[in-house]
Amino acid sequence: MTDFTAATRATYDTIAAEYARQWSTPPAWVAAELDRLAALLPAGSRIADIGCGPGHHTRALRERGFRVTGFDLSRRMLGAARVPGLVQADMRALPLAARSLGAVWCVAALLHVPRPEVPQVLGEFGRVLRPGGELLLSVAEGDGEGWDERAYGASLRRWFVLHRFEALAALLAEAGFGIVGHEREATHRDWLRIHARRR
Repeated sequence: MTDFTAATRATYDTIAAEYARQWSTPPAWVAAELDRLAALLPAGSRIADIGCGPGHHTRALRERGFRVTGFDLSRRMLGAARVPGLVQADMRALPLAARSLGAVWCVAALLHVPRPEVPQVLGEFGRVLRPGGELLLSVAEGDGEGWDERAYGASLRRWFVLHRFEALAALLAEAGFGIVGHEREATHRDWLRIHARRR
């Protein structure tokens, strides 16, 4: 585990309760993505919510009839909202069988992975998805990487890696994905949302 990852996990352990309260209501776009997945996958499909935090999206996916396990590196995050069935795990080595999932949902989590390790993570996503499986990937858009101290201060910093569509699409292709589409939106930062499918 890199120092960047360890420090980011420590921050999330510290802010877990506050974070769970702050994001207890998922943003509006999540409902649209749930509708999209519900149209693509049968009820009961297995989904991994990677970087699930307190599990708000895990719960929302389950409410749509999917079988969902949430995974996060921060143990305190996993207990912050009392959502059952969340597992502590590193997205670089997921405790899942090959081709066992219908979809991977990864929102605002890959952005904490140092850039040299991103291909490994995308390879794991490809490994655990069945052929034709869906990937929803949401990252901060831009250039560069570094510590973000704006939200919680210098003592509670998080490592952020910004991505551009073309470069991330190329990495996804190398990991066995075809791009289905992508969208952008702006909140307190610029976001890039990619829909991809395992070839």
